[in-house]
Amino acid sequence: MYRGITLSPVSSKLFESVLLDLFGLFLTSSDLQFGFKKNLGCSHALFPFNVTVRYFMNNNSRAFGAFLDISKAFDKVLHNGLFKKLLDRNVPVCLVLLLKYWYGHLQCAVRWNNALGNWFSILSGVRQGGVLSPVLFSIYIYRRSHN
Repeated sequence: MYRGITLSPVSSKLFESVLLDLFGLFLTSSDLQFGFKKNLGCSHALFPFNVTVRYFMNNNSRAFGAFLDISKAFDKVLHNGLFKKLLDRNVPVCLVLLLKYWYGHLQCAVRWNNALGNWFSILSGVRQGGVLSPVLFSIYIYRRSHN
Protein backbone atom coordinates (compact mmCIF):
# COMPACT_ATOMS: atom_id res chain seq x y z
CA MET A 1 0.00 0.00 0.00
CA TYR A 2 1.26 3.46 -0.86
CA ARG A 3 0.49 6.76 0.81
CA GLY A 4 0.59 9.69 -1.51
CA ILE A 5 2.23 12.99 -0.75
CA THR A 6 1.31 16.33 -2.17
CA LEU A 7 3.70 19.05 -3.09
CA SER A 8 2.53 22.58 -2.40
CA PRO A 9 4.16 25.40 -4.32
CA VAL A 10 6.10 27.99 -2.34
CA SER A 11 3.59 30.60 -3.54
CA SER A 12 0.79 28.69 -1.75
CA LYS A 13 2.78 28.61 1.48
CA LEU A 14 3.53 32.31 1.18
CA PHE A 15 -0.14 33.09 0.49
CA GLU A 16 -1.28 31.08 3.51
CA SER A 17 1.39 32.72 5.68
CA VAL A 18 0.01 36.14 4.72
CA LEU A 19 -3.54 34.99 5.53
CA LEU A 20 -2.37 33.69 8.91
CA ASP A 21 -0.64 36.99 9.60
CA LEU A 22 -3.73 39.02 8.63
CA PHE A 23 -6.37 36.85 10.31
CA GLY A 24 -4.43 35.02 13.03
CA LEU A 25 -6.38 36.66 15.85
CA PHE A 26 -9.55 34.99 14.56
CA LEU A 27 -7.87 31.60 14.24
CA THR A 28 -6.78 30.90 17.80
CA SER A 29 -7.65 27.72 19.62
CA SER A 30 -8.24 26.78 23.23
CA ASP A 31 -5.45 27.06 25.78
CA LEU A 32 -6.11 23.36 26.41
CA GLN A 33 -5.01 22.59 22.84
CA PHE A 34 -1.27 21.81 22.79
CA GLY A 35 -0.84 20.41 19.31
CA PHE A 36 -0.21 22.50 16.22
CA LYS A 37 0.93 25.55 18.19
CA LYS A 38 4.24 27.31 18.06
CA ASN A 39 6.52 26.25 20.93
CA LEU A 40 3.99 23.70 22.23
CA GLY A 41 3.59 19.98 21.70
CA CYS A 42 3.03 16.58 23.29
CA SER A 43 5.66 17.10 25.97
CA HIS A 44 3.77 20.16 27.19
CA ALA A 45 0.52 18.21 27.32
CA LEU A 46 2.17 15.46 29.37
CA PHE A 47 2.92 17.74 32.31
CA PRO A 48 -0.72 18.55 33.26
CA PHE A 49 -1.62 14.92 32.51
CA ASN A 50 1.06 13.65 34.92
CA VAL A 51 0.11 16.18 37.61
CA THR A 52 -3.56 15.17 37.34
CA VAL A 53 -2.82 11.44 37.51
CA ARG A 54 -0.49 11.93 40.51
CA TYR A 55 -3.15 14.00 42.31
CA PHE A 56 -5.77 11.28 41.99
CA MET A 57 -3.33 8.48 42.79
CA ASN A 58 -2.07 10.33 45.90
CA ASN A 59 -5.69 10.69 47.04
CA ASN A 60 -6.41 6.95 46.71
CA SER A 61 -8.53 7.42 43.65
CA ARG A 62 -8.33 6.09 40.13
CA ALA A 63 -7.36 8.00 37.05
CA PHE A 64 -8.49 6.93 33.61
CA GLY A 65 -7.11 8.14 30.31
CA ALA A 66 -8.37 7.87 26.78
CA PHE A 67 -6.07 8.42 23.84
CA LEU A 68 -7.08 9.00 20.26
CA ASP A 69 -4.93 8.37 17.22
CA ILE A 70 -5.86 11.03 14.69
CA SER A 71 -2.88 10.52 12.41
CA LYS A 72 -4.94 10.61 9.19
CA ALA A 73 -7.55 13.05 10.45
CA PHE A 74 -6.28 15.94 8.30
CA ASP A 75 -7.69 14.02 5.32
CA LYS A 76 -11.15 13.74 6.90
CA VAL A 77 -11.98 17.43 7.46
CA LEU A 78 -15.31 18.21 5.80
CA HIS A 79 -14.91 21.55 4.06
CA ASN A 80 -18.45 22.84 4.65
CA GLY A 81 -18.22 21.85 8.31
CA LEU A 82 -14.97 23.78 8.62
CA PHE A 83 -16.48 26.86 6.97
CA LYS A 84 -19.49 26.73 9.30
CA LYS A 85 -17.21 26.52 12.34
CA LEU A 86 -15.22 29.49 11.06
CA LEU A 87 -18.40 31.53 10.61
CA ASP A 88 -19.62 30.48 14.08
CA ARG A 89 -16.36 31.92 15.46
CA ASN A 90 -17.06 35.23 13.72
CA VAL A 91 -14.12 34.85 11.37
CA PRO A 92 -14.49 37.56 8.71
CA VAL A 93 -16.70 36.40 5.87
CA CYS A 94 -14.09 37.51 3.32
CA LEU A 95 -11.63 34.94 4.75
CA VAL A 96 -14.23 32.16 4.80
CA LEU A 97 -15.20 32.90 1.18
CA LEU A 98 -11.54 32.95 0.17
CA LEU A 99 -10.95 29.58 1.87
CA LYS A 100 -14.13 28.22 0.27
CA TYR A 101 -12.76 29.16 -3.14
CA TRP A 102 -9.26 27.92 -2.25
CA TYR A 103 -10.50 24.52 -1.09
CA GLY A 104 -13.20 24.28 -3.76
CA HIS A 105 -10.56 24.30 -6.49
CA LEU A 106 -8.06 21.80 -5.06
CA GLN A 107 -7.01 19.19 -7.58
CA CYS A 108 -4.41 16.45 -7.65
CA ALA A 109 -2.99 13.99 -10.09
CA VAL A 110 -0.95 10.87 -9.47
CA ARG A 111 2.55 10.70 -10.92
CA TRP A 112 4.00 7.22 -11.20
CA ASN A 113 7.50 7.14 -12.62
CA ASN A 114 7.20 9.54 -15.57
CA ALA A 115 3.46 9.10 -16.18
CA LEU A 116 0.90 11.63 -14.91
CA GLY A 117 -2.63 10.36 -14.28
CA ASN A 118 -5.91 12.22 -14.66
CA TRP A 119 -6.60 15.22 -12.43
CA PHE A 120 -9.24 14.78 -9.72
CA SER A 121 -10.84 17.10 -7.17
CA ILE A 122 -10.02 16.97 -3.48
CA LEU A 123 -13.39 16.91 -1.70
CA SER A 124 -12.26 16.76 1.94
CA GLY A 125 -9.25 17.39 4.08
CA VAL A 126 -6.95 20.31 4.67
CA ARG A 127 -3.95 20.97 2.43
CA GLN A 128 -1.08 18.62 3.16
CA GLY A 129 1.87 20.78 4.17
CA GLY A 130 -0.25 23.92 4.19
CA VAL A 131 0.68 26.69 6.61
CA LEU A 132 -2.98 27.14 7.59
CA SER A 133 -3.75 23.41 7.81
CA PRO A 134 -2.81 22.80 11.47
CA VAL A 135 -4.70 25.94 12.53
CA LEU A 136 -7.80 25.03 10.52
CA PHE A 137 -7.68 21.46 11.82
CA SER A 138 -7.51 22.71 15.43
CA ILE A 139 -10.58 24.85 14.81
CA TYR A 140 -12.36 21.94 13.13
CA ILE A 141 -11.88 19.51 16.03
CA TYR A 142 -12.51 22.06 18.78
CA ARG A 143 -15.91 21.67 20.43
CA ARG A 144 -17.14 24.58 22.44
CA SER A 145 -18.79 23.69 25.71
CA HIS A 146 -22.30 24.99 26.15
CA ASN A 147 -22.95 25.94 29.76
